[in-house]
Amino acid sequence: MRLFSKVMDVITSTRNGTVKLFRSLSDKKFRKSEGLFPVEGGNILKDIPSSADVRFVLATPEREEEARARFAGSGTQVFVVSDDVMKSVSDTVTPYGLAAAVGLPKKGFSAPQGNALLLDGVSDPGNLGTLLRTAAATGFGDVYLLGCTDAYAPKAVRASMGGIFRARVFEASEEEALSLVRATNSYALDMAGEDIFSVPLSNPCLLVAGSEAHGVRESLLSACAGVRALPMTDGMESLNVAVAASVAMYAAIHFH
Repeated sequence: MRLFSKVMDVITSTRNGTVKLFRSLSDKKFRKSEGLFPVEGGNILKDIPSSADVRFVLATPEREEEARARFAGSGTQVFVVSDDVMKSVSDTVTPYGLAAAVGLPKKGFSAPQGNALLLDGVSDPGNLGTLLRTAAATGFGDVYLLGCTDAYAPKAVRASMGGIFRARVFEASEEEALSLVRATNSYALDMAGEDIFSVPLSNPCLLVAGSEAHGVRESLLSACAGVRALPMTDGMESLNVAVAASVAMYAAIHFH
């Protein structure tokens, strides 16, 4: 027995207006103009907080009842689409069958409320998403992005595993980033720094991490209160930025 009645027929055309809108959200330009970003997958949709502005959901017939149960009473409209249509809008090879268009958070730039992370030039969305996930898990509630990839890109959202809904994400100019660094207990991650496990950090702190290719830009590096490094053995020179900054966030809350 069906628990929910269909409110519309299954959408089978990729030219449908709602489908075209959702597909356009893979492009940052349209995410900004529409004020929406795409979220895909069963687990992350379960993690969307009630405070999030979920505008509409696409669900395959197999996932329709799951979608209606998840968003019952919220006023969120569920559109049922064919498997082929879902594949056409999905950013994954094997779509789960659920996708949502969520409103971009509306917030002004503000100072951190506790431990925070400043990322300089992180261009890989997978790395950025992983960092958002770890930031949320370690209580680094504010994440500032200077010249980084878009935190609301599909791959970054997916990699965040719900972290995108738990961390406050801000895009920062170099001037804003410098003001943050100067006003906080700021520590840049750089191989020339002191061992992060030997020299305690002052909390709350601002950890500053740069891209693997270029590191933290000199203007930020010189303005930080301190510079810290992760110890390496066997001739290794560096770690992936997502790994390095994640280790540093845990070090900040356990070794201070």
